[in-house]
Amino acid sequence: MSLLEQVERVLIEHPEVIVKALEVKPELVYELLVKLTPWNKLATKEDLKLLIDLINRRFEDVNRRFEDTNKRFEDVNRRFEDINKRFEDINRRFESIDKRFEDINKRFEDINKRFEDMNRRFEDLRYYVDRRIGFLEKLIVGFDIPILVGLIVALVRLFM
Repeated sequence: MSLLEQVERVLIEHPEVIVKALEVKPELVYELLVKLTPWNKLATKEDLKLLIDLINRRFEDVNRRFEDTNKRFEDVNRRFEDINKRFEDINRRFESIDKRFEDINKRFEDINKRFEDMNRRFEDLRYYVDRRIGFLEKLIVGFDIPILVGLIVALVRLFM
């Protein structure tokens, strides 16, 4: 077995030796990383700052857009509130118009009752007049015409 193989076997069996060596010389890890890592593909502090600035700007844009959208929604809400107020006003107006129509209906009902009373009175008067005229017809038919003429002449002299 070669020396290299023996060292390799000891290191595999006892990794604490590697830890002790790295503690004594930590720069070995850094050197190993430099050899293994392609630094040209990693981001620098400046790259990270640029990336953070870009992300912040994008978030600011998104926030502005949300603010604009919120303002628009607030405007829409205000418009709906205005429309609701207008509808409430219109409803109040319709209620007042309904009350007016109710009053007018009551007045028409009163007028109808008065006309009905007037119709009853006219019916009563017609009945009364019909009875009186019927009485006069009986008198005219029952009396002799010369007696009737004499009666009319006497009444005319009396009133004059």
